[in-house]
Amino acid sequence: MMIPTLIVHELLKDRVLVSRESARLLERPLGELMEAAHRRGTQPGAAEVTIDFSGVEGMAPSFLDELVTIFESLVSLDETRTSRRLRVANPPARLSSKFEAVARGHALFVVTLPDGAWLLAPVDPQA
Repeated sequence: MMIPTLIVHELLKDRVLVSRESARLLERPLGELMEAAHRRGTQPGAAEVTIDFSGVEGMAPSFLDELVTIFESLVSLDETRTSRRLRVANPPARLSSKFEAVARGHALFVVTLPDGAWLLAPVDPQA
């Protein structure tokens, strides 16, 4: 199964992402990506996307918080989705307590995967 992927640097040319406003610029393309994946049937009953941060050098916790808020609002628009998972590929920072706090604020667990990506999910992905 191919997970839909949004490449941030193709849409936002900033190398350091700090504002909630910047994250909101991803709402439409993220929604379109999720809708296209849903129509193709690649994700029945699930909402999982990858946000690829290749080319980005830094990200503030406020940016991630807004991005997760947008993702959750898009998932909640489709009541047939039973699970949600957000994969952060090529994160521009290490997974710190600040980013973990953002996940907890959304009732999500976050872990670093073997490839260095972060996975945010409602249940501990390592359990």
